[in-house]
Amino acid sequence: MQKFFNCCFELEFYLKIAIACTMVQQGFYFLFNNIELNFITQVLLYWLLGSISFYAIGFFIEKFIKSKDNLTEKLTARVKKVKKQSFPAFTLTGIITGEIKSLIAALIILYLAPEVHRGNSLLLNLGWFLMRIVAADFCFYVAHRLFHTKPFLKIHLKHHEFQDTSSFVAGHKSLVEYIIVTITDVLPIFIFGYDITQLCAWTLIGNIYNLEGHSSLSIFFIPSDFHDLHHTNFNGNYGIHGFWDRVFKTLNHPTKKLGIMFPVSILENKIKTLKLSSSVDVEVS
Repeated sequence: MQKFFNCCFELEFYLKIAIACTMVQQGFYFLFNNIELNFITQVLLYWLLGSISFYAIGFFIEKFIKSKDNLTEKLTARVKKVKKQSFPAFTLTGIITGEIKSLIAALIILYLAPEVHRGNSLLLNLGWFLMRIVAADFCFYVAHRLFHTKPFLKIHLKHHEFQDTSSFVAGHKSLVEYIIVTITDVLPIFIFGYDITQLCAWTLIGNIYNLEGHSSLSIFFIPSDFHDLHHTNFNGNYGIHGFWDRVFKTLNHPTKKLGIMFPVSILENKIKTLKLSSSVDVEVS
């Protein structure tokens, strides 16, 4: 039974991402369906959406949610406490450098990837996004695990300057790591092509789960200490979520957060409670 719930917990993540992306894609399809977007417009849209949403979501988590003690306490399931660290301040040079990298990446990706038009079929888009997150998670797992081997470790050490995590640690990486992670993330696009509305949806939801995953909070998609455990232990939990870590036996078990956005955990907890109360009743009788 425990293995069943663990499997459902991992699949829940993939389904939530696929459903969220599909819903957002419908919005972008409504906005752009009757507009002819040329190559440069698509590049600028892809770049601006990624950059603006990254900062907006990050600041919302760090400056709004984390400023509310009741919200922070409600959304965290963090067990292993670490000494808080001060994070690097934003600088104009750093922001400009980051945006230049993002713009160049957007230009190269859309130039090389084949464009397709998949319309607004809910089933087709749901299937595409489900394939997309499973493939992206696997690609990231492989790359991230390689980063923790001797030949590639130096590339990754900048990201591990922090044990305590903050949303913006998600973007704290060396140039080489940025390039490799970007390639692993867009590899499915090169294989299956891109629809600009799907790409926009993936970019927005991708920023949400990436920033949440580094925030030490369980908001929508990822257990609050899944990536924390990777930073504190310096191994294990190499994937975006735990599916491939479970497959390859590198999982540091995160604390399953109860809540409306984590229904499998609620169901598992209720069944455990019922079993416990039943066993108590049997002993009493």
